[in-house]
Amino acid sequence: MSGCEPWPRIAVVGAGAVGGYFGGLLARAGAPVIMIGRRAFVEAANQDGLFLDTLQFQVKVRVEASTELAAVDGAEVVLFCVKTTDNAATARAIAPALAKGALVLSMQNGVDNAEQIRAAAAIEALPSVVYVAASVPEAGRVKHVGRGDLVVGPKNPKTERIAALFSRAHIPSRISENIEGELWTKLV
Repeated sequence: MSGCEPWPRIAVVGAGAVGGYFGGLLARAGAPVIMIGRRAFVEAANQDGLFLDTLQFQVKVRVEASTELAAVDGAEVVLFCVKTTDNAATARAIAPALAKGALVLSMQNGVDNAEQIRAAAAIEALPSVVYVAASVPEAGRVKHVGRGDLVVGPKNPKTERIAALFSRAHIPSRISENIEGELWTKLV
């Protein structure tokens, strides 16, 4: 993905610390991002923008935000950040609204989230290992205190597309041929 190509439409499902951080960085780089989250987060983001308080900078970023899962309409890339107990219901709810060929990136802790998402709905879900220390100290503000990188895999055109997307937004990422091992290493 070169800097000249149009950005894909990106949805963050479960916008909180992790989704807010990575989705906010993508929006800061120019990507169209819709954040779907809890009412207080959504109201603050819609009213004042998303405030990214990172180790390198502090900036307000304009994002769309909604409490409705239907807001994923037409999304080509989804950052899937819900609680794992909500995987199946959320996957089934968003599947009909996604763009054809959409990629859903599980950004959750655990080893089988992508499989749960795929099993619940006929959507392409990819695993990732996320390393970021972030919180939401108040609605609409993401506080970043450490790292901010991720691992996807195994290497194929889909994971290369995801890695290129993050690279374009200056988010460190790498592709691992042993993504299952990476997932287990973080879990343990």
